[in-house]
Amino acid sequence: MDRTIPEWRRYLLVQPPIVLLLLALSMSGTILTDLIVYRTCTTTLKINKTECLILYNNSSSQEALRINSMVQPYASLIVMGKSFLDSISPSILSLFLGPWSDKYGRKPVLLLGYISTSLNYLLLSVMANWDVVPWYFLIADIPTALLGGISVLMLASMCYITDMTDDNERAWHLAWLDAWVSLGVLIGLLSGPVILDAYGYTAVFSVATMLCTLATLYILFFVPETVQSQTSGIRKVFDCTLVKDLINACVKKRDGFNRSLVWSCIACLTFLLIVFEGNLAIGYLFASARLGWTVEKYSTYVAMDVVVGGLGMISGIRLMRKYAGFPEAVVAIVSVTSSFGSALVRAFTWQSWHMYLSMVLGMFGNISRPMIRAILSKVVPTQDTGKVFALAMSLETLLPFAAASLYTFLYAHYMPPLYPLPVWFLSALFYVITIVILIYMQIQMVKSITVPFTPLAEDNDSIH
Repeated sequence: MDRTIPEWRRYLLVQPPIVLLLLALSMSGTILTDLIVYRTCTTTLKINKTECLILYNNSSSQEALRINSMVQPYASLIVMGKSFLDSISPSILSLFLGPWSDKYGRKPVLLLGYISTSLNYLLLSVMANWDVVPWYFLIADIPTALLGGISVLMLASMCYITDMTDDNERAWHLAWLDAWVSLGVLIGLLSGPVILDAYGYTAVFSVATMLCTLATLYILFFVPETVQSQTSGIRKVFDCTLVKDLINACVKKRDGFNRSLVWSCIACLTFLLIVFEGNLAIGYLFASARLGWTVEKYSTYVAMDVVVGGLGMISGIRLMRKYAGFPEAVVAIVSVTSSFGSALVRAFTWQSWHMYLSMVLGMFGNISRPMIRAILSKVVPTQDTGKVFALAMSLETLLPFAAASLYTFLYAHYMPPLYPLPVWFLSALFYVITIVILIYMQIQMVKSITVPFTPLAEDNDSIH
């Protein structure tokens, strides 16, 4: 851990750019889905524009429900295609960039992620002016597919925080990273619909471009490197030895390295992200079809959800970790149980207040991810942090594509007015599996005896 940087500065390194990035993502996410739905209606299905506007002006009417039943199944395919581009290539890149960052630095990987996201929004801001078939919007995802996007920069951010903190304070800093994420999401959700109403789709994506560009500049000029290297290593990025080192670090048996705990952490993070990505894919579509909510109303709901979730995360960690002294795994179990209750309420939702009840029940749901990441960072040696986080991020990035596809497929075939909605029972099932794994992890940690890590034997061919 780097002690040369003051304690207060550790909250202002990779965190402010994360706020700007998530502000851009949340500002544009629902609005991009809305644009895809509208262009599907007018351009692909060639429905009269006046009829398509019913989706916004009278979204709960029978006519709007009829149009939604035609538009949403097609639009969900485009959302699935976007998930494919955002998942497959970045997951492969993570396998190389995580081990590479252990040797050559975190900052280049951070810059790569922010630059690709800036290019993504730049392309969207241009293409929003064109009256094209919505499949063309997937072109904007090519930079993130080639350079890594948010999955790569989140990988580097978590490794960076691990470099800057010790075991005792790491869970708190990782929780604060999620809190910063929530702040960016909140501001974006509140500002996005306002900008859309005042200036249109192009303005939303243009503002997102500027925010991501500012984040890139902040990383470039104000964030110091934590891994010192004498060479740039740019030609070593796609060296297969990196992946070999990663696999050895994650599967090779050695003293002090509990493989079952590592893989249990990765499995839990994957299941939680599957549900998160699935909810993102169908959340607005569900609220629109079941409750007749507009973009503005749904954005307001998600903004309130972010506030409640953020307060639940900070207060929950303070209460359960600092005052009650619960171990990370127990705190994570409480958190996932909270999310389980929220998913069940959504399955039986048929009035707007049910969604807000779901929000309150799930207020501790955000605690689980930083707790599990803190456990993961403790059960691996410092020199292997990037490798293990890379594998976790790769799986977290790759598998949710299948999840988003599963969610959109299930939703498209069992849409409202079907009651209760089966897709939310899928979320509940994933939460139950996660709780079972966390119980196993807690039992393993209670039984385990602390043994010093045995480093991997250095290979003569390894990268210098």
